[in-house]
Amino acid sequence: MKSQGNMYRSLAALIVLVSLALTNPAYCEDRGGISGAVVDASGSVVVGARVKLLDSHEVLQQSVVTGSDGTFTFADLPNGGYIVLVEHRGFETAREETAISGRSAAPSLRITLLVATVRQTVDVTTAGMYVVPDALGATRTDTPIMETPVSIQVIPQQVMKDQQVVRLDEAVQNVSGVIPNNDSYGTNDSFSIRGFDAMEMTYEDGLRLDQYSNAGFPIDMANVERVEVVKGPASVMYGQAEPGGVVNIITKQPLDTSHYSLQQQFGSYDFYRTNFDATGPFLGKNLFYRLTLDYENAGSFRDFVHTNWLSLFPSLQWRPNDRTQVTATFNYATGSMVLDNGIPFLADGTPANIPISRNLAEPNTNRSPSTDYYGKVLASHEFEKNWQLRLAYKTEYIDNPSPNGLYYAGDADANGDLQRYGFTENYFYHLTNQVVADVLGKFSAFGLKHSVLAGFDYYGQDGHYDANIYFPASINIYNPVYGQPYTPPDPAGDFYVHNSQTAYGAYLQDQVALPGKLHFLAGVRFNWVNTFNNGYSQATSVSDHPTPTPRVGLLWQPRSAVSLYGSYTSNYGATPLGNLTPDGQTLPPQSAKQFEVGVKTEWLQRRLVATASVYQITKQNIPTADPSNPAYSIAIGEARSRGIELDVSGQIVSGWRIIGGYSYISALVTKDNNTPSLAGLRFPDAPFDSGSIWSVYEFQRGGAKGLKLGAGVIARSQQVNYESPDGVTYFADRIPGFAVANLMAGYSWQFEKARLTAQLNINNLFNKTYFLSVNPSQAMPGAPTIVMPAVRVEF
Repeated sequence: MKSQGNMYRSLAALIVLVSLALTNPAYCEDRGGISGAVVDASGSVVVGARVKLLDSHEVLQQSVVTGSDGTFTFADLPNGGYIVLVEHRGFETAREETAISGRSAAPSLRITLLVATVRQTVDVTTAGMYVVPDALGATRTDTPIMETPVSIQVIPQQVMKDQQVVRLDEAVQNVSGVIPNNDSYGTNDSFSIRGFDAMEMTYEDGLRLDQYSNAGFPIDMANVERVEVVKGPASVMYGQAEPGGVVNIITKQPLDTSHYSLQQQFGSYDFYRTNFDATGPFLGKNLFYRLTLDYENAGSFRDFVHTNWLSLFPSLQWRPNDRTQVTATFNYATGSMVLDNGIPFLADGTPANIPISRNLAEPNTNRSPSTDYYGKVLASHEFEKNWQLRLAYKTEYIDNPSPNGLYYAGDADANGDLQRYGFTENYFYHLTNQVVADVLGKFSAFGLKHSVLAGFDYYGQDGHYDANIYFPASINIYNPVYGQPYTPPDPAGDFYVHNSQTAYGAYLQDQVALPGKLHFLAGVRFNWVNTFNNGYSQATSVSDHPTPTPRVGLLWQPRSAVSLYGSYTSNYGATPLGNLTPDGQTLPPQSAKQFEVGVKTEWLQRRLVATASVYQITKQNIPTADPSNPAYSIAIGEARSRGIELDVSGQIVSGWRIIGGYSYISALVTKDNNTPSLAGLRFPDAPFDSGSIWSVYEFQRGGAKGLKLGAGVIARSQQVNYESPDGVTYFADRIPGFAVANLMAGYSWQFEKARLTAQLNINNLFNKTYFLSVNPSQAMPGAPTIVMPAVRVEF
């Protein structure tokens, strides 16, 4: 009853938000437009110039590119003052101020670009921006979020700078419904979205990163421009995935103006991290480079845990003309991380009352040396006006063995004794190749504007590893004695695993601008997937035949700053390897469907944006035991997640920025024939209530100009997971809810063309003891108070 009450209150909040948005007097004001032409000193039109529209607070509102006649237009704008910035390689940035008054448009502008004669200082991201108006993740096209009938949230680079984000799971906590978990025991990026475990799968520039199969390092945030979180099933664009949503990383690209940055971070528990970033022209006017370096050497509040890695990201971009662009990026990463089991549970389902620093694995175990190489090429060519061909190719090799991994085997007993088991590996490597090719076209037909995307993708991975198991002596959690003798694994017990997947997909999408400010989205994908693994009792190979995966969505803008949307989306999920029906057939891939409605709003002259949504996701074809023959499986297992989400980000007044969200999730297993059964139980690591808020104020004038102060809170209710030591009943392991507060302060000085920034972040200000995630038999403690100073110079 309590959970239903929470959901009703959240639904009421959604209704109130819609009502306020539709009745806000700000949306009834007179509106106008800004247009103009861009020319060079000779009076010739400049094609392909980037024109940015900023409000009077210098917050980005819209961005367009000049057409073949050098013109640009910004329509349907509220009254007020505006700044127009025009950028084009080889020219100095031009700036014009204008205003809209009454119902008339601003006077047409004629902006002249001057050839660049001196190097200009470039702020890589719009200063102070917490709002990104367009996103790629939901549609693979650069589409305004207000015109996309999908819930998508963007975490800009400025947020990550202000919070000193080091790991991806720290960044995604700014988005409602995204909960970090511990699938990877602290060595990879793992989280759930809308209750469903993402299985360590993310995307980088639209290309798949499967850390669950391939291991390797976490996402290196030094090379990240922004993070996009697409809520709900995303198989139409990305293929096999979990239905809660996907995270798409947008990486940094070479710039046509020189920019250099060097940052040194220091932190508690011997944390040291150095970032270097350089970009600009290279050997001529059509070639540009970028070099990003990240080195981290860090201890931990956890015993025996240490990280040491180096990553290099050199890239080159070739732009022979305004219609063609090719970017090649190489990554080399080497180092090691230590797997962390966390704190064991007691038989009553509570974490053991021991110091959160205590690690009950042996010293010098759980270290995974890793080497990662990848090469990536992104290319685009406009072969006709409004028609573009795009290609992406990536190859990656990861070598990531764990010579001696040590794990907890269940709960500690009444005396505090904890059983353990170990794995040894001599080798663990994966090779991945993938290709994405599509055509994007924009045209009008029967009075309707279409944006059509048709594409094909290929993903192939091949992995090999060996392993052996051994059983060291138990350890007492209250009085641990390390270094006890143990019997090493018998070489005769080695087993070898080969797994691979070959996946092909074809997709078609149409975005249609309809009369009455309606935007329609429709898409469908067909998949061909073959998955192989010999790690079961016998080698298993499963081929999935083409099955259409559709989605449709409709968005209505009753006012320019209000969008109401609804959508239906289906999902193509994981292949159930190792599960056979009584007649020896393989099971179909897991599938899912989602229904969602929501509202998107822009406030304060589009400086502040908010999204509220209500959704239900049902996942089908989950393998479950055949009641008449429990040794075999049938695909009738089912799980359901429904909830309410609210996200907000932007600038309230000049210099005052916020980002945050709230989520209510009711997620449970609805069908399960297995013994014991999960039917009726909540999803692991899916709290009913979760949320965060982060706010920064940057002084704009006076003696305090350059000073920045920030604070935030992250909170969650209780989380559970399950284990069945008796094989008859599931018992719940629980971690309590928590709320932790974080602070930051920074100050920037300008020295001619150089900018120096000193920053201090304090996380878990009140040194609260809490747990971030719960796995069977273990809970991952959150860090105590962490102090992290940093110094950055840019020029």
